[in-house]
Amino acid sequence: MPENTLILGWDVGGTTSGIAVGTAGGELIETAEWDSHVERGPAAMTGDFLDRARRLIEDHPGVEAVGVSIGGPMNPTTGVIIAPPHLPGWENIPLADDLGRELGLPVVVEHDAAACLEAEWLWGAARGATHAAYLTCGTGCGCGVLIGGRILVGPNSESPEIGHVRLAPDGPEMFGKRGCVESFCGGTGISKLAHFLSPDHFAEPTDTRRLAELAGGGDDKAQAVLDEAAMRTGQLCSILTDLFAPEVIVLGSMARYLGEEWVGKIREGFESEVLPDRAANTRIVPAGLGDRLQPFSAIAPAVFRGKEN
Repeated sequence: MPENTLILGWDVGGTTSGIAVGTAGGELIETAEWDSHVERGPAAMTGDFLDRARRLIEDHPGVEAVGVSIGGPMNPTTGVIIAPPHLPGWENIPLADDLGRELGLPVVVEHDAAACLEAEWLWGAARGATHAAYLTCGTGCGCGVLIGGRILVGPNSESPEIGHVRLAPDGPEMFGKRGCVESFCGGTGISKLAHFLSPDHFAEPTDTRRLAELAGGGDDKAQAVLDEAAMRTGQLCSILTDLFAPEVIVLGSMARYLGEEWVGKIREGFESEVLPDRAANTRIVPAGLGDRLQPFSAIAPAVFRGKEN
């Protein structure tokens, strides 16, 4: 795919959604965001995107493909959205076919964690790697895995659902399972973790930004929550490294706003768990694309699929 090829992208988020026009070479030309209002269901959300998409295609003639980044479960081969828990009503939606019919363009739909990994591989912290992983570390904790230059999917195009893996015998309940990755490594789970660890101090769930503020002000219990989350995220990184030996594990949004101290504690947890001979061969780093990751992850699936083929 030539680097000047124009790609349109849609990032479908549970809180905000975004649209972008960019090039296969990694130039962002125009971006926009809006509130998702997921309670309205897939038809209204798709309509929001199509209204904006048609305007951008008219303003930027020559768009050749569309990329979509969306949470799972979903099938990246068929572009069918199965039933993401944060997107009510998105059950067996043939999104790639629907968008292709409306826009008259090829559409590539990708699991959001894999889309972020593709963006970081194309233009960010995972460039040049043949084996890599991406942890969303945002509202939830999803995972994209690259092995031998290809995104890992199951025999029926299943994406890794790392959030359901149990890390501890107990913990906050997330998606019907206590002590799982989502309990410790995603923002929603961490907010519940505060109450779980210190119910008298945190009478209700407390979001990670507030926990960071409290910890910065000397609140030892808030710091303990963040330290537990970092240790568990490091444990998760060690599992990924023992299984797949990635050259780099890229961490999503919380790594950016919780900072290098938090990432350092993740590395400490990782080094205490991982096979010693692999510790030095896997880098754990924040996303290199920073605030631009959302629009880049929207166009990345179409660019990556073009290179893969």
